[in-house]
This record gives sequence, C-alpha cells and structure tokens, in this order.
Amino acid sequence: MNPRSFRMISWRASPHSVAMPRRSSGGCAGPSACRGKAMITAIPASVLLAATLAAVPHLAGQEVTQDDPNPFAGFETLDLPNGVKVWFKRLAGAPNVAVSAVVPVGSDADPPGKEGLAHFTEHMLFSDHGGRTEQEIGDAVEGLGGRRNGFTYTDHTWYYVTIAREHGLFAIEWLAGILSPHAMEPDVVERARDPVQNEIGARPRELFDHLRAALNPAWMMRPGFWQREFGIPQLRDPFPDEWESLESITPEDLRDFQDRYYAPGAMTVTIVGDLDRDEALSAAAHTFGKIPARPVHRRETTVTDPGRGWEQYGWRFQARVDYESRHKLYNPTADELLAALFIRDLLNRRLTQRLRFGERKAAYSVGANLTMRGPAGYLGLTSAIDRDDYAFATGVIEEELDFLRNGSLEPAVFETDRAALVERLRAANRTALSLNAWTLSFFHDAEVFPDFPDLLSFYEDISQGTVASFAERLFDPSRRVLTVTRPQPVRQEVMVAAVLLLVWITLRLMARLLTTPIRMRGILYIGRFRLPVVLRGLYALGIATAVVVLARLVDAAYDRLMSGWMESIDHYAVQAGGGAVMVVMLLVASSLLVASSPRRILLFADHLRIKSRAWRSRILKPEDIAEISVRRFGDAWLTRDVFRSPPLAFGLVHLGICIRPHRGRSYFFRSRDTKELAEVLLDWWEGGSDVTRTSHNVK
Repeated sequence: MNPRSFRMISWRASPHSVAMPRRSSGGCAGPSACRGKAMITAIPASVLLAATLAAVPHLAGQEVTQDDPNPFAGFETLDLPNGVKVWFKRLAGAPNVAVSAVVPVGSDADPPGKEGLAHFTEHMLFSDHGGRTEQEIGDAVEGLGGRRNGFTYTDHTWYYVTIAREHGLFAIEWLAGILSPHAMEPDVVERARDPVQNEIGARPRELFDHLRAALNPAWMMRPGFWQREFGIPQLRDPFPDEWESLESITPEDLRDFQDRYYAPGAMTVTIVGDLDRDEALSAAAHTFGKIPARPVHRRETTVTDPGRGWEQYGWRFQARVDYESRHKLYNPTADELLAALFIRDLLNRRLTQRLRFGERKAAYSVGANLTMRGPAGYLGLTSAIDRDDYAFATGVIEEELDFLRNGSLEPAVFETDRAALVERLRAANRTALSLNAWTLSFFHDAEVFPDFPDLLSFYEDISQGTVASFAERLFDPSRRVLTVTRPQPVRQEVMVAAVLLLVWITLRLMARLLTTPIRMRGILYIGRFRLPVVLRGLYALGIATAVVVLARLVDAAYDRLMSGWMESIDHYAVQAGGGAVMVVMLLVASSLLVASSPRRILLFADHLRIKSRAWRSRILKPEDIAEISVRRFGDAWLTRDVFRSPPLAFGLVHLGICIRPHRGRSYFFRSRDTKELAEVLLDWWEGGSDVTRTSHNVK
C-alpha cells in the first residue's frame, strides 16, 4: 500500500488516529490515498480496527476484558544479536495478537527514474517465497481468521499481522518470513508488477499526459511546502511517468533495495497480545533473529529552518473561511514529539468546546493534527469558519495559543483537561492492534524512540510549565505557516463581466497601438497570400501551441510572483489586480504573436507593405530589399532561414514568389495570380549593382 505523495499522519479529534494509504499486495482492497498534490485523509485508528475486525466475523465486537490502568506501560525491549529491536507487551485478556515490523525507509528513497521502488519492494515481500505461492502465504494467516498488510509511506514502511491469540506465535514466525531476504526471481517480479501498476493507476503515457509533463517541468514549479519550509529537495518530477518507472525496475533493483534498507539493525518488531513473555521473545529470537545481519544504511534527511514565517491569503467561490495554521518542528526529540501530541490533543479538546459546541458556534470543524516526514513535521490547526465569525474564531485560536505559550490556564482548568485527555487515551488503546498502530504513526524510528514510550504516563505527569516551555518555541511566529482562504466578495456573474470587459479594453488598446493608418491613394496592387490548407492547419496548430506555451510561462511567472509576494498580502484588490495584470500580459503577448502572421501585400509607388493578420504591417522600400525572385520548394524550405522565415507556400508543383529584405524575415508565398504579381513586383523593384534580379516563368 502506498500514499504516493508525502506521508501525512493527521491527528484530529480522536486521540489516536492514523492516516491510511492504499492497500497493498499484502492484503485487501481498502481506502485509497489522494493523488499528487492532495493530502492523505486521516482515518481514526478505531476505524482501522473496525475495518480489520469486520472482515473476521468471529472477532468483531470483542474487547479486552482486563482493566489495565495504563495500556502503554509494561513494554519490554529486546535487542537481538543481529540488530533487530523487539518491543513486547503482554496484554492480558486480549483476544487478538498484533505483530508488526517497521523499517525507517519509504518512497523518499526511490531513485530518480525508478519511482515506486519502495512500494514495489513491499509488494514483493508478500509474493512467492520459500517454496510457497503468494496465495498460500496469505491464506496461511487468513485461513486462521487473521489479517495482514503492508503500508509504504515516504519515510517508513510498516508490515503487520493480527490474529487470534492462540495463533500468536505462528504470526511472529509468519511475519519474520515476510521480512526475510527474498530472491526476487524474474518471473515472480513480472507477476507482481501489474498489481502495483493497477493499485496506483499507472498506465502508458498518452498525448495529454506528455503535454502535461512538458508544460510542467520541475524548474517551472514553485517549491513545495516541504522544500520551502524544511529544505527537503524535491527529487521526483512533478508528474513522473509512473508506468515507465515501474517498468524499468528490475529484480536486481528490488534485491539491492531490500538488502540496503531492510537490514535487521534497521528493523523494529512490536508484539502485543496475551502471549507468554518467554515464548513470544523466544519465537522472535528464533525467527527474526535468524535474518542475516548486514550493514545498516539509513537514508538521512537534513532539514533547515529558513528562520521566517509564511502567510498566504486567497479567495474562492465558497461559503466559509478555510483556516490552517502550521507550526513547524525541526528534528524533534522523543519528548518533544510526545509534548506535541499532548498539545495537539489539548487544542482539539479546547477549540472544539469553544468554537464548535460553545454558545457561539463559529466553526463546524476545528481541530489539530500532527504531521511528520522524517525529522520534519508540523502541528497544524485547521478550521472551517463561518464567514461572519472569522475575527471571533481566530481570536479564540490566538487566545488558546497564548494560554499554552504563557502557561496561563487556570490550574484547575488545566488539571481537568489533562485528566480528560488521559482517560480518552486510556480508553482508545485497550486492544492489541490499537497499541501496535502507534508504530505505524509515530513510534517507528528506533533512533528517536529506543523504547516504546509510555505515552499515558507522559500525559499524566506533564506540567503546564513544561507545556509552556515547548509551546513558546513551537508557536514562535518564525515557525508559523498561515493559510487563509475566504469567500469571494463579488458574485460570479460580476466576475465574468469584469473579465470580459478587461479583455475587450485590452484588445481595443492593442489595436489602437499597433494599427498604422494607411493612405490608400496611389496604391498599385493588392495581393492576398494563399496558404495551402495543410500549411494553414500546421501554422494554426503552431500558433495555438505557442499561445499555450506562452500562457503557461505567464502563469508560472505569476505563480512565482504570487508565492513570493502577492499571496502574503491580505488584500483582495491587490491580488485581483495581480490576476488582471496576468490576463493583460497574456492578451498582449498573444496579440503580438497573431500580429506577426502576414496576410496581404500592398504595393505603392515608393514602398510595399506586408499586412499582418491583425493590425500591424511592415514597410519595405526598394532599397530595403535584397532580392525579389521566384523559387521552388528546395530554395525556400531547405535553407537555414526556414525557421526565422516560415514559408507561406510549398512550391512543389507551382513556383512561389520570394521577397528577401536585407534585414529581417523573408517571405515565400503564392497569390491568386502569382504570375501577374511577380511581374508587377519585378517591374516595381529598383535594384542596385549589388542586387540580382531573378526572373522565372511563373505558372
């Protein structure tokens, strides 16, 4: 299973929730993750657990019967000789056992051009191995009523199996077989390739896919959030060719990836359930402990703090105000992450009470979430605010942040809120899978968490002073990224009318600026260029392509301008004016492009004019012209000037007229009566000694 963008673990109102990416080859169809720029949807762990148990009827609805005052306490850590770290928790009375294994590597480690390698490796670990087929391997668990799966994120990959407690020791052995080295045999790799492509929707590129990729090169895109705020480089293209990338992955690539990143020393195994301690740890030692030791290669990510905040404002046609305030974390320690979790839960409780269920219901949805990507992360506050209550709602949010920064909540209020968070955390983590799921969300890097943290005791013991010390750094303005999107203040019909008026005014001004009055007195000849239908179609396509490219360049420039300056201005007129300037620039550039297309020739006594399709004309006097001649195809098309001076005729069957000035573009064309026009032009043209007149029989 693969999120296919960055990992986002989002924690909202529930004290224990995880972001669920797509299901993988390891198991079953399931919820999908968002594509490309979209975020992964947060799904509470209770939903994950319910979905898991729903498919196993005899387990559904069963709960832990013991009254464990602290489900997070009692975890033991065992470091096996080959480097595997084992966390074990005996959960007395639990009907199920949950076993997981996690490695701190994900899709961020995909080499350029082989995007999907981490996800493909995850699929391959569930495939044929040890003389058994993928179906037999999966049925060994599912035939006993168990469930198993794997999830690939940007910075880690997680595998799990949950099963009835009488099969718990078998689950340990089974998962160790999944994580053991695989041969990655070519025929097995080929069979597994299609499911991966099907899961992510990869297909060979077609015309529009190529156009989208061509119009969105990496250098043209604005830096994404993680690159701009943390310095994490964007290694993959904005629109990678996923089909080609997956097709290029070889068995050797898969073997190398597993050998490099799935070393036992990088692996953390978590066992939770009603199992005998000695039997469970012995089973882990005789299974995971048998995986051959090898050097650990961690993918290191360096993050940098730009030392400034960021604000972004916008307007859309919507009914509410969308508010998000992200507060950045750089290389947080274990205690800082636990403190961030506490603050997240505290803000969820207090903001929901005040803005959602308070006397003034200013927001329908309001909450806090914690998002991590390796050593980078942020605590986010999001809300959908009533458009008339924005000032009130943001005032409440700022007041709550001040309470945290200053430690100024009433002691009794803080104690009451903390007690509520402790009880909610206790109630939400009474099952084997809910406890194990913490290694999916946050506790997956043994370098940050050498032991499974006692989160509930941390909540019970944290003081308001400790919260204030951390919150003062977390909520510093230099670490804040604020995004506010308000409803458009003008109606849609007014917006359309304003755009149409702007287009009309711009085109009228361009016509006035480009048009030169012509005194038609004394005109000798008027000729219209006759373009072949094929050539006309090709040039029309070329002009359309140029307009699209031009529009994309203008859009990219505007996007950079917006991201660098204008989006930070909380003023509708300024941003609307910037959009109007972009439209005007595009219209001006398009007008100049269309005006460069020659249409007619007007011959006067002392000059000739090449009249363009729109407004503009070019004046040539006899002394400006180096040559007037008639030519065939080769003389016009097979020259170095063909791109600077695109011919307006083929010249294959009939000759065409060539007018070549000393400077600038030349013209090769035919008219309604090409022979007559050629004779008129040759008679009109007065050359010098350095000019050669060329005459042919024109047909």
